Amino acid sequence: MSKRPIFAVLLTTAGLILLLTFKTPDAVATSASNGANTGAAGNGTAVQTAGVQPVSAGVQQAGAAQATTGTKANGSGQFTGSAIQTPYGTVQVQVTVQGGKITDVQSLQLPSGRGHTQQISSYAGPQLRSEVLQAQSAKVNTISGATYTSQGYLQSVQSALDQAGI
Repeated sequence: MSKRPIFAVLLTTAGLILLLTFKTPDAVATSASNGANTGAAGNGTAVQTAGVQPVSAGVQQAGAAQATTGTKANGSGQFTGSAIQTPYGTVQVQVTVQGGKITDVQSLQLPSGRGHTQQISSYAGPQLRSEVLQAQSAKVNTISGATYTSQGYLQSVQSALDQAGI
């Protein structure tokens, strides 16, 4: 009998054993390292909570001025939303309101760090702007693949709308 088939069977068996015993890293454990808050659920497993938080009062990043032009009385003007800190960077928008209607939303800050983060921001920003203008509200769905950026964007929009009295 030839040694070649025996050798092939042994290598295949060893490969299958290695493949079947391979353990992938726990996704919940890695979410805590990206800055997301985690808490304990009743069954002992970790549960991820929102990792999007407003920037602390008095701590503003360069270019993140809280300027507001306009008044609540007529619901018109430009209103700058809060700077929202996400695990990937700061998100801040400025909302233009005329006669109680949202006419424009400009991104003042979007996450722009690591390579993929910039790509996600450039994709999600225009989509979120379009959704907010169409819905005339911050109550729109998040963009798949850009959850943190979407949550920060919508929180900043809501902050601006609160200033406008809408």
